[in-house]
Amino acid sequence: MNRREFLQCAALLTAGSGVVPDTWALTLEQQTYLGARGSYLDRVTLTLFSGEQRAMVAAMSELTIPRTDTPGAIDAGVPQFIEAMVSAWFNDEERANFMKGLAELDRRANGYLRQDADQQLALLEALEDEASDAEWFRMGNTMRIWDSNAPFICQFKELTILGFMLSETGARQFLTPNPMGAFDGSVSLQPEQRTYSTQTPMRSVSPPISAAEDL
Repeated sequence: MNRREFLQCAALLTAGSGVVPDTWALTLEQQTYLGARGSYLDRVTLTLFSGEQRAMVAAMSELTIPRTDTPGAIDAGVPQFIEAMVSAWFNDEERANFMKGLAELDRRANGYLRQDADQQLALLEALEDEASDAEWFRMGNTMRIWDSNAPFICQFKELTILGFMLSETGARQFLTPNPMGAFDGSVSLQPEQRTYSTQTPMRSVSPPISAAEDL
């Protein structure tokens, strides 16, 4: 299992979620690994952040995904997810970048937690504007969380969104199941079948239809 695959498993275990992004095609090795493990956050003691850093991350994540008529980041356990990922699953370079960014944000704000919510949000938006030319924002760059050179604000946003979408709260109270199911491009033909219909989405809700039968 390579690092990208292991981090995918780590994210799923940390969030304890039953939802898997469509872009994550889990290998048999990953499925076996996940099936044998319980929720990571139920077994780990989080010690990386100080109490003030933990409160900063909670405030920042809630500003990124606030509670409205659906749950917010804190409701979904995102702050704990972020600390667990940075502590146990980031490499040294990624971890150092994140911790440096968190400290610099606090210094820049002259105490991030001493600011009101509007000022805190303005600081996050300023960081995002300053990082707008980063590779992280490039169209089609879908594996940004494993970019060791990503600016701090990009790391933070990726972890916040990932933690929320993989949480049970996010999956059950925010996301809506796709009634058509997920597309699987690796469904094998049966011996008596010749080819699939070009109407591939129908394969997720009904048996495959051969080209001859479709005509």
